[in-house]
Amino acid sequence: MVFDETDPRPEGELILRVIAHPRFTNAQGDIYAGWLLDQMDQAAAQIAMAESGGRCATVSLESVDFVAPVPVGSEVSLYGELEDVGRSSMQIRIEVWIKESGQDPFKSAETRFVFVAMDAHGRIRPVHQPSGTNLA
Repeated sequence: MVFDETDPRPEGELILRVIAHPRFTNAQGDIYAGWLLDQMDQAAAQIAMAESGGRCATVSLESVDFVAPVPVGSEVSLYGELEDVGRSSMQIRIEVWIKESGQDPFKSAETRFVFVAMDAHGRIRPVHQPSGTNLA
């Protein structure tokens, strides 16, 4: 993963924006990584569901680069883009950008998720269904 510090700006489309609330803090008073990873998974799921037109499941993710802690009260913006589509899988890159009051935004984390498209019975299905095919 590349963190370009010469001209930092988000890549991909804004998918989700939330505020980091105090109830999600760790012992040091920063937002804990599990909460941030949950937000990243939700953003990636939105992209996967839109691409496949239905139910999807997270299969894996690359190592997550947590570059900077997320301070309480900061605006957390998640950007994502579909990088690759296979027969039943989708690779999605997610970036997390943080904005504190009066500060410039900065990248806090990045990873890639792999999702698979699923039918109504939880079986893996093709991402793109032939026309007239029911997902049930």
